[in-house]
Amino acid sequence: MMKGTRFYKLLILALVILNICTLAYFQLTKYTPPPRPNKQEISKTLELKGDAKSSVNALEKDHHNRKKTLVHRDHELHEKLFNRIGSGKPTHDLLNQIGKNKEEIESMTFIFFDEVAEHCNDRQKEKLIKFVQRRLNRLRPGPRPPRRR
Repeated sequence: MMKGTRFYKLLILALVILNICTLAYFQLTKYTPPPRPNKQEISKTLELKGDAKSSVNALEKDHHNRKKTLVHRDHELHEKLFNRIGSGKPTHDLLNQIGKNKEEIESMTFIFFDEVAEHCNDRQKEKLIKFVQRRLNRLRPGPRPPRRR
């Protein structure tokens, strides 16, 4: 009987030490999330230097701030729209606001890339066009999964 209790005491002690070490590891190591590819500065992608780089970085920062506001507004408008399901309330005004907001996002995005192109040489403009095309391809829906029979 003594050998059995001694074994369990040692096992409990080992588990307590393991838990303490695990907690210490998580406390002492700093978690850094992996970089998000969407948040990469476009100036790095296009290999811009000097004034062009700082101008494009400022344009990008402003663009993201303005777009974040519009995307938040889009979410709010959609929430209002779908809260009207089954209420019989008219939705025409909300649909118009959603359309105008979407138009503003698209226009602002085009103008941003057009302004970035002004800071690029021909090789960088080619990279910019490829960058935009890759982003456009992400917006397309993927292939449909095969139908089960």
